[in-house]
Amino acid sequence: MKLARLCLVALAGAGTWGGSASAAILEDVPFNDVAGTAIEDATNVASGAQFSVDADNAGVVTNGSGQLNASLKSNTAFGSTLIDVVPDITSGQVWGVMELTWDFDAASLDAAENEEIRLTLISSGTSGVAAEFEIQREDDNTVTILGNGVGNTNDIPKVNLSMTQTQKFIGIIAVDLDLDLMEVYFSDDNGGSFTTLTGGDIDPAREVDKLRMVLNNDLSQDSVLIDRVYLTDMNPYPNLIATIPEPGTALLLGTGALAMIRRKR
Repeated sequence: MKLARLCLVALAGAGTWGGSASAAILEDVPFNDVAGTAIEDATNVASGAQFSVDADNAGVVTNGSGQLNASLKSNTAFGSTLIDVVPDITSGQVWGVMELTWDFDAASLDAAENEEIRLTLISSGTSGVAAEFEIQREDDNTVTILGNGVGNTNDIPKVNLSMTQTQKFIGIIAVDLDLDLMEVYFSDDNGGSFTTLTGGDIDPAREVDKLRMVLNNDLSQDSVLIDRVYLTDMNPYPNLIATIPEPGTALLLGTGALAMIRRKR
């Protein structure tokens, strides 16, 4: 029986990531609204649900060119915006994606209030972060990206990015709620190629019921333009990004488990 269960898990892993018949873009805010549209009024072209915004992001609006101008955030507060995901995602895989560009001003570094842009998959039922990626200006005036969660045992370490990102940057936080794993992917050439940051896990108690975008600290001396934020249960770049687990690995696991069952019989 134990071998049979192993086989079922392995075969399930081979076919679930991005392969569900119901795979879809669940939430999608492309910021194509008219100039001056506030975050909470931006159109969600997938579900229609809108961001709820706290006062810390007041005044951050679209520029009329298909972007949210995050540089309008001029305070040092943790500006959080949330979309309720209905129904809650309790199993399978989910991918949160943000597209943006930036130019961090080297002369305006405040090491006590580092600028951050985050995209987070929230599990409010457990009052925590399921997983997120975080772009941050560091104390030494460099920019990094990392992945983290709450209640897990292993985050994804920082890697360096450029202070100026003129081509569209695509950041992705991906989780497998069945395997309790997370990965961060990013492209700094508008989706031409991707870097994969592996090795993160998530708390098994987590689910995903909210998509959160965070603008933290003062971005007013920088240029940060966000083109799109979306949530999907399918691999958004299947030809460029490997799945969790690798399909070949899962297939080998399943084949091996079947062979062991036959031998046992």
